[in-house]
Amino acid sequence: MKRKVSLVIKTAVFLVLLAAVLLAVMVVTERKTSYMKNKSFFEEAKKDHLDVLFIGSSHVINGINPIDLYEDYGITSYNLGGHGSLLKESYWQLIRALDYCKPKYVVVDCFMMDRNYEYVDEMYEETPEEFRQAAISQLHLNMDAYPLSKLKIAAVKDLVHDPKIQYQYLFDFIVYHNRWSELEQKDFQKLSGDGEYNMLMGAEMKHELEWNTNDMTEYNPEERLPEHTVCEEYLMKIIDECQRDGIGIVLTYLPFSAEVQDIQSANSAADIAATYGVPYINMLNMDGIIDPMTDLADPGHLSSTGAKKVTDYIGGWLSENADLIDHRGDEAYSNWDKLGKSYNKEVRSLSIRQRLLTTQLNMLTLGKTSAIVYVNEDSPALQDPWFVHLISNLTGTEKVYEASRNHQQYFMLIDRASGNVYEAADYEQLENMSTAMGEMTYIPVEKRFRLLYLTSDEDTNFLYDDEHLKDDVQIMTYDNENGEILSHIYCESSHSYEIDE
Repeated sequence: MKRKVSLVIKTAVFLVLLAAVLLAVMVVTERKTSYMKNKSFFEEAKKDHLDVLFIGSSHVINGINPIDLYEDYGITSYNLGGHGSLLKESYWQLIRALDYCKPKYVVVDCFMMDRNYEYVDEMYEETPEEFRQAAISQLHLNMDAYPLSKLKIAAVKDLVHDPKIQYQYLFDFIVYHNRWSELEQKDFQKLSGDGEYNMLMGAEMKHELEWNTNDMTEYNPEERLPEHTVCEEYLMKIIDECQRDGIGIVLTYLPFSAEVQDIQSANSAADIAATYGVPYINMLNMDGIIDPMTDLADPGHLSSTGAKKVTDYIGGWLSENADLIDHRGDEAYSNWDKLGKSYNKEVRSLSIRQRLLTTQLNMLTLGKTSAIVYVNEDSPALQDPWFVHLISNLTGTEKVYEASRNHQQYFMLIDRASGNVYEAADYEQLENMSTAMGEMTYIPVEKRFRLLYLTSDEDTNFLYDDEHLKDDVQIMTYDNENGEILSHIYCESSHSYEIDE
């Protein structure tokens, strides 16, 4: 009898240990992207800290920054957008989120409302297989972090038709068990609760600019979708759900380089908004919200500067039209302040040095550092319309165009402490410039020799270095308050805008 009891106990202990090991293996091998994106959502929802939820596709992930929204308006929100998410996916994302919190407002973007198919694994017949596989993979981002439940099962069955593919989302160990060769330190950190996580409340900013045209399809307000789509149906379900639960709802169409079907979708969304009596912010049809040459990271997605402008616009709308509390200064929301400081530090770092000169010039518009820019006469950069536009966007003037037209050298100093912008073209001189570094003077002497010095130290020329005579573009950054030089970057623009290390 004792032996049987002992055997039962040993067996039970073994099974418990085996279960613990299997659970640990599952935690370690699962991809952490969904956990990282949604970790803060579960934490803030539990505290009842989320007044606004943003749902939609990657346009939302890259286009709305909850940290900027909090810093500028005190509004607490979470970005639940998903890469490639159709409105059908956004509907289920909202339904699952409402299991954890009840926001005061939901903002839903209507991109891809033209899509008219039921399942992410069964698209149009002509859809390339790689697109289908990408959609299947992208769905994991918003799905994996949620525990198995009746609601999750319902969502998976409504979004995915093939039972074998459904299992990927219900039992994700099926997909991730063979990741042993990919494991990194962060994969094991989740066991202790110290894993990395998204620090922008679900948003992902695109800082780098690699698209430099401004071709935009002419907006025709008469265009409409030729047929009623599945995504239209689910947009109406989202509105119904919010109105039934007493949650305010705003429809948006965030800006990007739209095509005809996008304009059709935007106008059809306006019709739905009017039918339901809900507000609609169509930024495709609004001039001046973004600058396509600086605020789009690529034709389809906003850059971080574009996201800043769009977030500011929506924040202004919510402040004027929604009864939301300004949580700034409330100790209970101190974590938001910490995340804000962290993000500002990141932006400042990117303003000091970036892989591409063009991206750094754009980041400087966010004002985290002061800057000096010098471009040699006959520089290829000044014959590049995109580069010239970036400079003009930074200064807010058209002085650089004068230098560009006449193949002249160009100098610019923007001092954030005083708010002054100083510019010179050709052989113009600038004296007694007030800066956080001290009073400065700029004197161009000849094509490859110019002076920039502190009035108190004429021997130190900031704009000359024998080792960089071939470089035709220079950028210096310095601290807005104490004038400390943070970086001095040289670039030979005839090769590329890659920054020399």
